[in-house]
Amino acid sequence: MLENYLLIFAKSLVYLLEGFALLWLAKVLYVNLYRRVDLRAELFDRNNHALAVAACGYFFAICIALGGALSGPSVGWKADLVGIALYGVITIFVMLLAGFLCEKVLLPHFDNTKEIVEDHNLGTAFVEAGLHIANGLIVLAILQGHGPWWSGVIFWALAQAVLLLVGRLYEAVTPHSIHDELERDNAAVGLAFAGVLVGLGNIISVAVAGDFTGWNESLTVFAVDTLFGLVVLFLIKKLTGYLFAPGVQLGAEQTEDSPNIGAGLLEAFGYLGGSMLIIWVL
Repeated sequence: MLENYLLIFAKSLVYLLEGFALLWLAKVLYVNLYRRVDLRAELFDRNNHALAVAACGYFFAICIALGGALSGPSVGWKADLVGIALYGVITIFVMLLAGFLCEKVLLPHFDNTKEIVEDHNLGTAFVEAGLHIANGLIVLAILQGHGPWWSGVIFWALAQAVLLLVGRLYEAVTPHSIHDELERDNAAVGLAFAGVLVGLGNIISVAVAGDFTGWNESLTVFAVDTLFGLVVLFLIKKLTGYLFAPGVQLGAEQTEDSPNIGAGLLEAFGYLGGSMLIIWVL
């Protein structure tokens, strides 16, 4: 009996070490390919809090997504190691691609590297971190399901389309320009937008979760769950404002001359907390 437990612990330790190796690879690609930055110098010599937020959002998203590979049932010692490595590399690629999409679609007027590395723009960093975490939740849900690999790719692409589209719609319906506010380093607006993205990622993760059961059924479930979740999410966000900040316009608080970080955090909580309630109901 003891030998069996020791063998299980030994295998778990190897899986954990492989996870850390993938995190190291994620860091290498982030600093040398994606950001092209000296992470140590920026964080500890220049005290770049914006880069710390963006990088930690990316690394946290990697950890979330790797849960889909690390927590699944064992299919054999060697097969597990190969599968974790394969899914880990795919996850890293997806996160880097998501960061690129964030810059080109959600923040098309920005050079995120300049804003985060050179200008220490905390608002932009919050948005990027939020998109990474949203993607981590989506990838985790896809990896935990069963189906052909290409169905996972297609549903990830559909999830990206919904995430980015709703992100742009959010900017369109806000009374202020998110780009303009982020341009003046408004961390409150960036934090609120990050909450929107993570909340959306939570909802979409439910829509893409589960086993692939055929295109008609799977696409129908995806569409219904996504639409229902989005509608209820925005209703809950309104309710959050009435409950915790009656008579206060959170958007106005975020765009004052001295932006109210608390207002941005409260709005982010409304989306994130609401999404948690919704996924437990769904």
